Amino acid sequence: MRKLFIFWVLILALSVVALTDTLHIIAGEVNYGIGSTQTTITNGKVMIGNTTIIATSITIMGQKDLSGNVNWTTAQATGRVFIYTGNATATARSMIYNLNTNVGTLSGMASMTINASGGQISIQSSTLQFNTKTNFYTGQGSPTVITKKDIYIQGKQFSYDSAKNYLDITGNVYLYNSSTKEKAYADELVMDTSNNKIVLKKVQMEIMVGAGS
Repeated sequence: MRKLFIFWVLILALSVVALTDTLHIIAGEVNYGIGSTQTTITNGKVMIGNTTIIATSITIMGQKDLSGNVNWTTAQATGRVFIYTGNATATARSMIYNLNTNVGTLSGMASMTINASGGQISIQSSTLQFNTKTNFYTGQGSPTVITKKDIYIQGKQFSYDSAKNYLDITGNVYLYNSSTKEKAYADELVMDTSNNKIVLKKVQMEIMVGAGS
């Protein structure tokens, strides 16, 4: 069961340490009823573990068990949504976050920056999903754009396993390396983000050669 700690403050100058399985809420306004299965937060911040959610509006929903205790299960955020995790930051227009599985889904001009072992990875997509327990990320969009240093990648779907440094992009993939002027078109791209080694599948590639390159 997720515990719910609420701090009512109109002028915020407070720092709260989040505890495991405990929700901490700081907000300009909170609509909360004792025993209710829904709490609405305006201009607030929700912290759980190493994840912080900041948004114009956040609704936390739960379910009652047989004893009448509320098990808080979901946080829905809308407006200007900002997410901070242990190794990533993200923005979107809306988000649904499962408090039990630690999986969040961002939609509406979603963007994320991940602190990878080989450098930062920036992602823009229609929808982004992240798991703060496994550090696994997925997304899709038309297009999905991923940049890492001089490397620009465009596709339709992606998955990224941070633990394995494994990035996979599929669907009309376009690759451009600004440092070497190389271009490639492929069905799929796989990258080891620790060393930027790339494997392209079903590929057409352009490589500049000679003094004029």
